[in-house]
Amino acid sequence: MSQLETGVSYFANRWFHHFVRDLDEMISHGCTFVVHTFSENDYLFARGTIGRFFRATRDAGLGCWADPWGLMGLFGGEAFSKFVARNPDACQVLSDGRIVPAACPSAQETRAAMKDWIDAALEAGSDTILWDEPHLFIPEWEGADFAPPEAWACRCPRCTERFRSDLGGDMPPELTPELQAFRQNLLLEFLGEMIAYAKAQGANNAVCLLPVGEGSREALPWERVSALPGIDIFGTDPYWIIFERDVEEFVAEQTRKVVEVCQASGIRPHIWAQAFKVPAGRESEIEVALTTAKAEGATILAAWGYRGCEALSQIACEKPEIAWETIGRAFSRLRSR
Repeated sequence: MSQLETGVSYFANRWFHHFVRDLDEMISHGCTFVVHTFSENDYLFARGTIGRFFRATRDAGLGCWADPWGLMGLFGGEAFSKFVARNPDACQVLSDGRIVPAACPSAQETRAAMKDWIDAALEAGSDTILWDEPHLFIPEWEGADFAPPEAWACRCPRCTERFRSDLGGDMPPELTPELQAFRQNLLLEFLGEMIAYAKAQGANNAVCLLPVGEGSREALPWERVSALPGIDIFGTDPYWIIFERDVEEFVAEQTRKVVEVCQASGIRPHIWAQAFKVPAGRESEIEVALTTAKAEGATILAAWGYRGCEALSQIACEKPEIAWETIGRAFSRLRSR
């Protein structure tokens, strides 16, 4: 059986002396790897700083994952994209005709920028790329008043022309099964190319997909993603509070599905526990989630994020210090077994 690995996401701080102290704290809380967010802002203005963070992480004996946090609007994360402002012709278009702040994966500009980011992440010293919640633009994430609930992406000229070429007809205005399959193929092709590119340079590839079975039209087919050449780690983030589900039931259900697809592909399963927006008094559920995930076969556990995400008030736990101590207690206990 593989050794259990445990980690947290780390963001919002770019002072190196502060990170050194935080790194010691993460080690004392049982972390064996750190997931560093590497946003467009970091890429443009703090690449050298990120390199120091990555080197310090690896020098301490921890794994160093790089997360394309909010990159080009194609991945999860509370970060804005400069790329979409500078490249409006490469943006996705909603079904209602509106240009949205997310790059289209079929645009050559998008693919070139993604490979530049991979180069920078590996040059800085990361050993693993975390492809975190890859998705086409999700209007619901922008708020109820942003777009009609039935709106979808992408209906840009590239995608409509490709739909016509591939399927022999005009792209329909509504989300038909054929159009849904086309949208999934668009992301799968993009991910496959980027994962292969990173693997060719010696990186490990970890993918975290949105949970399945929750009625989300944006959930990618797990079996197809996990079978992409070059993937080493596959998982999901069953954030039970966000989905309003029972923690043990939801985490167990999603972990079993992850383990099943990982066994078929010969890769390692990982699960994220929610350590953001946790209401006061429910911090113990973080430990329940981590314990359940390990019991169901996950060999890589992670929590989002460091110190209960207190750096961002919008997503911080109500009692971040208690959430953080819960993570440390759970990691130490689970790794000692």
